[in-house]
Amino acid sequence: MLFDTLHLPYSPSPDDDHRVMTEQIEQIVEAERLGFDTSWLTEHNFTGECAFGDPLIFGAALSQHTTRIRVGFAVLQMALHHPTRVLIQASALDNLLGGRLTIGIGRGSSFNQFEYAGFGASTEGQRERMFEAIELMERTWGGDFSPFDGEHFQVHIHGVRPAPIQRPHPPIVLSSLSDESLLWAAARGYPILLPRLELGRAGERIAFFTNAMREAGQGEETIDRILDHCAVTRSIYLADSEQQARAIADPATARANAGRAHAKTLNTAQMAVPMEAWRAPGTTADAAEAAEGVSSVIQRTFIIGTPEMAHEKLAELGEAGGRRVMLAFSWGDLAHDRVLESMARFSAEVIPRLQARDAGSPVRSAVAS
Repeated sequence: MLFDTLHLPYSPSPDDDHRVMTEQIEQIVEAERLGFDTSWLTEHNFTGECAFGDPLIFGAALSQHTTRIRVGFAVLQMALHHPTRVLIQASALDNLLGGRLTIGIGRGSSFNQFEYAGFGASTEGQRERMFEAIELMERTWGGDFSPFDGEHFQVHIHGVRPAPIQRPHPPIVLSSLSDESLLWAAARGYPILLPRLELGRAGERIAFFTNAMREAGQGEETIDRILDHCAVTRSIYLADSEQQARAIADPATARANAGRAHAKTLNTAQMAVPMEAWRAPGTTADAAEAAEGVSSVIQRTFIIGTPEMAHEKLAELGEAGGRRVMLAFSWGDLAHDRVLESMARFSAEVIPRLQARDAGSPVRSAVAS
């Protein structure tokens, strides 16, 4: 099993943005030092749900602070981007990172519809638009510069400069959950990124995808390689006891949920609101309302507790077919020092036990061949 970090850093107010972004850089630098494989950057706009907003720009900043860890998108919302711009920016970023970029692509959020509105994008037909965008980028990176005449894009690209370091292009992975998207990815050999899913659902989706690759005619060695690059998401916080961990993680999760709900309400009602209105709510009533369902969510898709609990839950995920996990150590307003402590504890107390359990399995590189 390979271990990555996932970064969806919530910023409670505009005054917190710079601090949160700086802390994320420090956490990714620490992830590199601790030996994590990839740091995955999310994309959400306008509300502070993702403090840095644009993973392409933030990835460029990381190129100046890291030397080994891979940087991936989980994911770039293709509904908000033109593929020509993506292939140029991604090629440049791959150069800045020295060939350490992985391009995770999704169609766009199905629930943050204000993001579509902010970019003047339609919510309809985005899956097909995403498929076409990937086809255009793959073809262009592969050296086909003839006019592209698709349903969504009609362009004539004459070349790609700078050329990416990874040839013909950085690895592409697809955010997939529906049967249609999984079948499309399986037929083309794209690894998949899965969101926070309950254990049984995660195993079922991995099995469905594996079978779809076989039915599409992928060879067993290819299937094995692709599965190495498929990841499942988990949020995680480790402490001396489950009670201690929950006492810290539950309120942070509730406050984050309250803040996101507040910002989305403002955003949906009126885009041009005073900056002061974007501050997250802090009342007991707000936190109590947001806390409804938090315990259930944490129980199903978070790992909140001791290193022993983390080992057990990740071992179960491995038995269900998971080979790579994107771990969100930082979410809500968890204190920066607590996040770093949790990362260090996971590295020292969980990874060695899981590696010992899988001692007979070779460790594979993250770079798709």
